[in-house]
Amino acid sequence: MKNIIKLFLFIIIGCSKSNRNTEHVDYIEQTILTQNWDDFIEYRHGNIPLIIISVHGGKLIPDWIETRTCQDASIVTDLHTKEIALKIESHLKSMGFSPYIVLNNLHRKKLDLNRTLKKSNCGDMTTEIYWNLFHDKVDNFRNEIQNQFGSGLVIDIHGHSHKEQRIELGYLLSSSELRMDSLKINGSYFKNESSVKSLLDNNSDNLKLTDLLSGQFSMGSLLTENNYASVPSKDFIAPEEGELYFSGGYNTEVYGSKYVGTVDAIQVELNMNGIRDTDENRSAFSESFADVIVSYLRSYYISDL
Repeated sequence: MKNIIKLFLFIIIGCSKSNRNTEHVDYIEQTILTQNWDDFIEYRHGNIPLIIISVHGGKLIPDWIETRTCQDASIVTDLHTKEIALKIESHLKSMGFSPYIVLNNLHRKKLDLNRTLKKSNCGDMTTEIYWNLFHDKVDNFRNEIQNQFGSGLVIDIHGHSHKEQRIELGYLLSSSELRMDSLKINGSYFKNESSVKSLLDNNSDNLKLTDLLSGQFSMGSLLTENNYASVPSKDFIAPEEGELYFSGGYNTEVYGSKYVGTVDAIQVELNMNGIRDTDENRSAFSESFADVIVSYLRSYYISDL
């Protein structure tokens, strides 16, 4: 008799768990079907040939999207990077310039938008629709800039926690490649591997790759002149051996001009101290960087800006 009762209870409990699991699956499926993915993205058209992207500053953590736990999945938030992107936009607008904006509000625990689709979600295809939505926006803005302005620039804003407190600018060249002599790095191979290939191919000043990496009017040198140490730049041509450095990820590779098109890209990895650590520093940096961006665009993309 006891065995019969145990069996009866086991069946009831098992059915209860099964029902709960089914209800959870139904909840997730219904959420996906009815989800307005626009809630997770901010995007705006611009009036200058510049796209500002921020993908690792999102804070939304919906429970119906699996947390990324696969090998090599980084889930760390780049603190205050979205906030800085918005401040840069605000400063540019105060000068009459509106950049194209594509910002992600979803936490990196759930999706990494600086990865291929396959690597972005650790196998949870729930976010495939959103991954496509985000990257379609960037791609459409990129095409719009090419058609309207002929060429342009993507700035992909991130934050790093490396020991060296300086900005790291990524052009798809490794730190060891940056340390090569000028003659070698200015050859066609590294030009074609860079995210600024189009600018090097289409300018009237016979620019060389080292001009854009560490020349007087390179992004890094302009930032350095504004008291924001950067690498590469005229002061720091390359990281030293053993120093960590981010050379650029998926977005820089795909939305720069390495493969196709006339829009270039630079990954901007911001250090914490003096830039991201306080609201005062974030505001001061954003204002300076907005000025640097305008100077850079005038030098290389649209002189009458």
